[in-house]
This record gives sequence, structure tokens and C-alpha cells, in this order.
Amino acid sequence: MPRRLIAAFKIPAPSSMNEKAAELNKASAKIHNKTLSLFKSTFCVGEVIFRSTRILNRLWYSNTSMHFSVRKKNPDAKPPFRAKQYMPTIWKVSAIHIKNQQLVFSNGQGNRPFVIPIPSSLDLSCFAIKLAKLVWDPKNHHYYIHLSVEVDGRALEPGDSVVAVDLGVVHPFTAFNGHEVRIWNGGELNSKLQYKHKRLAGIQQVLSRTKPGSRKHKKLLRAKQRVLRKLSNQITDILHKIISSFVEWVRQSGARVIVIGDVGGIRNKVKYHVKANQKIHDWKFRKITSMIEYKAKLAGIEMKYISEEYTSQTCPVCGHRRKPSNRHFKCPVCGFEYHRDGVRAINIHKKYLSYGRVVADLAPAIGVKFNPHLRGPGVSPWKLALSQ
Repeated sequence: MPRRLIAAFKIPAPSSMNEKAAELNKASAKIHNKTLSLFKSTFCVGEVIFRSTRILNRLWYSNTSMHFSVRKKNPDAKPPFRAKQYMPTIWKVSAIHIKNQQLVFSNGQGNRPFVIPIPSSLDLSCFAIKLAKLVWDPKNHHYYIHLSVEVDGRALEPGDSVVAVDLGVVHPFTAFNGHEVRIWNGGELNSKLQYKHKRLAGIQQVLSRTKPGSRKHKKLLRAKQRVLRKLSNQITDILHKIISSFVEWVRQSGARVIVIGDVGGIRNKVKYHVKANQKIHDWKFRKITSMIEYKAKLAGIEMKYISEEYTSQTCPVCGHRRKPSNRHFKCPVCGFEYHRDGVRAINIHKKYLSYGRVVADLAPAIGVKFNPHLRGPGVSPWKLALSQ
């Protein structure tokens, strides 16, 4: 039985629709601000008193539903309180229609619909549309329709095949599937991050010598935004390709579960020199895990998180702990030698499945180099839907 999953498409709105899109998002902000004042008036000190639950649910459900779910775990969580100038306009499925390769969004009786052409490369007939959101992208200075659609995901089958993943700064991730270790090279990604810091430092140095509000200052700010936008797109492209390659390898190996070492809170423990601190604070581990999670979900693979405490210091063969001083791990007791990131991935695999000894003569780790000219063989929502 296939699972029903939610995937998203990003469809650009024509530049000629910018004015109309801005009006819609401004009107949505007015509704948000009106409901905000109503919401505030329904709260008393110490307890919540609702005057009109139906009105609040209809007008502000999208903003407050998350707050109410968070309050179940954290009673001290505060509701949204800031007024907005613009808010993304949301259309439900009943207000979304497809006519003549165009997306038609209803805007109420007596108002003209908001119409967006569908790219010729995109066939939406395979999907069940659930939601649409009109979003302004400040990086690209463009309006987009974020379209949420329902697709058939591969069904989960019983089995204990697991791939353990260790996240790293030098190498984005290292994986162990019980038989071999693969290391995805992060040279291209790290060089882009380093180049980004270099370019921004140069622009910032010139900016500090200009007068705020002057023509040169504004010109440099535009250049800074342009550099950030271009490099951010390149970094995201690299991540998409290497993660698609990784998820496809996991799928081909027959694994049903990906176990990732949880590195949450690591930035609070950073006490190294300046360069090491900068690398860790610029580490994209949240973005990497979220991208792995949604790509794995489309492929029918579960995601699990586990503590990675002492996984880089423990010998996977004899269990002796020794903190390595470089990228190579060597156990002084049993003589086991291996790549440090590979040792961490093996220990995460052991920890999750609760087994003991690992074969000491494990094959050397396989490196996966990034190739910018090849697209990753990962799973895309439209190909997944067409293959069912």
C-alpha cells in the first residue's frame, strides 16, 4: 500500500503580476493584523478566554495552530504578536483551478482571479493539489507560488537494513550500511563557503568607508545582496546534487532506515580557534538533515536520530576509547585503523542496532567526489508519481 506524501513545487509568477501579488499579500497582512488585535483582546492575565472561537479559527488558524501545538509541550510559549506589512496569501484546494495550462486562483465574488501560467516542463495532472501560497523571495526579488501537492510514496517494508550517517564539517556526511563506508567529499562545498566569506569581507570593508545613505553605499549594498544570492544558489545546488546521490545509493542498497548522529547544540560547545569556530558556525547541518529527510521520505525511507556521544573516540572492534589527533583513527589496544569519520558512522550503526564486534579487516572507505556536470540520480516528486 503506497503512502500519501506532500511535496512542493515552486512556480515563478510573471513580473507583470508583481503589483497584483503585492496587493494580495498586503490585504492578507491586514487580515492578520485585525485578527491579531482580536486575539490579544481575548487574552486575560493568567488564563485564556475566547470570545469567538469560530472567528479566530477561520481568520488566524494558520498562524495560531502551531502556537497551540507548541503550548502543549511548553506552557510558557507566547503567541504571535507582531503586526505585518505583507503576509503570504494562501489558497485552499477549493479555490485552485487548472485551465489551459494556467493556475487560476479565486479571489472572492466580484474580484478577478489571480492567474499564473504553468511551465511547459511541469505536468500537474499527475498530482492532487492541496494548497497554494503566494510568497515573495527577497533573494531573487521575485514572487513565487509554492504549490503543495500529494504524491504516492513507496511503501515501507519490514526489515532491519540500516544506513548510519555521520555529519561533518570537512565531509558533509559519511555513511555506513553494514558492509561498506562511503564518504561524500565536501571540497566543492567548503570552497564555495570560504569564497563567500572572502567576497563579503571585501565588500564590507569598502562599505565601512562609505557614508550610510549615499549613492555608493546603496550601490555596494545591492552588490552584497547580489553576491549573497548567487553564492547561496550555488551552495544549495551542490547540496541538492550530493544528497540526491546519497539517497539513491541508500535506496539501491535496500536500506529502509537512515540513522543520523544528532549534533544539535554543538555550536554552544565551540571553544576552538577563530577559523575552526567560523567553520562550525557556518556548518549547514540543519539544512543537510532537512534535505535528506524530505528526499528520503519520498523514497520510502525512514529517518531516525541518535546521540553520537563518544562515537569518534570508541574503537568499533574492541570498544577502547581514544581521542584521535587527526583524521586517522588507530586503536592502541587491538590495532584497528580506519578513517575517523568512518569510525563514527560505524559506531552510530552499532549503537542503533545494539550489536557488538565489527569485522576488523573492513574494506577502505570509498570516496564520492562531487561532479558539477552531472545531475544527481535522486528521487524527484514528479518522476516518483509517474513511476507508480
